[in-house]
Amino acid sequence: MEDDPLTSSEPPLKRHPTLQPLSREHMSGLIQARNLQRAAAGDVRQRRAAVEAFARVWHTEIRSHFDDEERLLLPLTERPELRSRLLAEHGVLRELAEQCAREPEASASDETMMRRLGCLLHDHIRWEERVFFESIQRDHPEELAHLLHEADRIERLRPGARPRHTLGSRAGSGPEREKADEHGS
Repeated sequence: MEDDPLTSSEPPLKRHPTLQPLSREHMSGLIQARNLQRAAAGDVRQRRAAVEAFARVWHTEIRSHFDDEERLLLPLTERPELRSRLLAEHGVLRELAEQCAREPEASASDETMMRRLGCLLHDHIRWEERVFFESIQRDHPEELAHLLHEADRIERLRPGARPRHTLGSRAGSGPEREKADEHGS
């Protein structure tokens, strides 16, 4: 693992608005990666909980996230090495995630697989943020602007893609926002 994703002192990278929902979703992936790696050294109960949590997040967020990256961003990717790496890493991560979902007990008993999955997920997300997304937003800002409606769709469908508000933030918070969220607004 290159660095601790949750305590990095690097400033956040400026993201094109179309990429922001996908970038925000990476935080939950990094949390899952860290949890898998930490639980691998724990007892079977901790490992089982981490595998089950990962499988849940895989089905509710990460799987669709991968599909959206491939559907929306691969057509904009001109460099064959970026396309190949994205597809290869998504393929390996899909296989491991489906293994966790299909065989949670066996996955939880395989400490090496859990460490590998956590490390691969972490490194993949870091690569996407530092290389893949940077390349696309640098080379294709106009095309990304035409995909802004897709960013809105992703935010509506997946809570982890939505902007997070700080305690000091006034816009979009409070009882009015909570009521709107209850009614799907």
